[in-house]
Amino acid sequence: MHFSLLQENFAPALSHVSRFVATKAQLPILSNLLVTTESGRIKLSATNLELGVNYWLGAKIDQEGSITIPAKEITEFISYLPAGILDVSLNENNLLHIKAAKAESTFAAAPATDFPQLPPLDNDHALEFDASELITSINQVSFAAATDDTRPVLTAILWQLTATDFTMIATDGFRLSVKKSHLEKPLPLAADQTLTYLVPARSLIEVTKLAKTAKTIRAGATSDEHQFLFVLDDIELVSRLLEGDFPPYQRILPEASNTKITLDKAELDEAVKMSSVFARESANVVKWKISADKIELSSNAPQVGQNRVELEAKIAGDPLEIAFNYKFLADFLTVVKGKQITVELNQPLTPGLFRDSANPDFTHIIMPVRIQD
Repeated sequence: MHFSLLQENFAPALSHVSRFVATKAQLPILSNLLVTTESGRIKLSATNLELGVNYWLGAKIDQEGSITIPAKEITEFISYLPAGILDVSLNENNLLHIKAAKAESTFAAAPATDFPQLPPLDNDHALEFDASELITSINQVSFAAATDDTRPVLTAILWQLTATDFTMIATDGFRLSVKKSHLEKPLPLAADQTLTYLVPARSLIEVTKLAKTAKTIRAGATSDEHQFLFVLDDIELVSRLLEGDFPPYQRILPEASNTKITLDKAELDEAVKMSSVFARESANVVKWKISADKIELSSNAPQVGQNRVELEAKIAGDPLEIAFNYKFLADFLTVVKGKQITVELNQPLTPGLFRDSANPDFTHIIMPVRIQD
């Protein structure tokens, strides 16, 4: 194998791909990157058996081949080299030689035969999405997924697809996000067909990181339905799918409310940030006292002090006192795009429903905190 390429292209590609290398690899080969020449380009691959990536970049190929190399060391070394052309060659002793303008090195490599092969996307069953629409949906639900593996199914996003729309749902047991998106370009599905997948939230978050410049994203499940692939411009991401029963989230959605509030998003955001200074020292609790025409947010930390903020709001229904975890409020406000939000409440210990005025297809539920007398 012999090829040459620019350091300023090679270094960022290695940085991207090395993030998918297994940190505690049970198989030594998983600590390596697979380097392959393919159709006049270089393909870099990595996997931790839950999430894998293929990354293509341009190069001048003089001799075809494939090899695996230690991910951490090669990524660090290439990042230290100055910009310019790098000459990369593999000798008969499985030593990878890298030559720059004023430096050169040799890395011990391992054969590519034992490296797990990432499955290709079946073009006959590929689905195509507008990248910005998919990224927005992921961002509006992924933060509500669980981050620990106590209940693995809660670390996933439930993705339901029909020919004309798709819905993403995530919950960690304390909050719930539901986002429905209507597709301008219908998917190649039958009118009564629904596809349902449990995709790890961290996999979909990686898609948003890699797809910042993509206009479209092609995706689809493998033939055995155990993995899901995302195809961007020069990147393929493959994720394992989870199995299990996702909670019946429809039961959590309130059918009616006793108190409905409309308020300015920026003002609420500012109030939550002020309250957080005290709330984070007292179980993250922010109390809401809702009267006829205003809301009072308060937080109290005996060792620090207390805070009270009044907000003007349009309020219909019964007065109420309720409390929420400020972090959950802050996470929701981060993904709100409109200038106003609506909040629908019932009782102090029943779920609160939060909506973005600019996005009626986005619904967020936050479970309240019991107020201590």
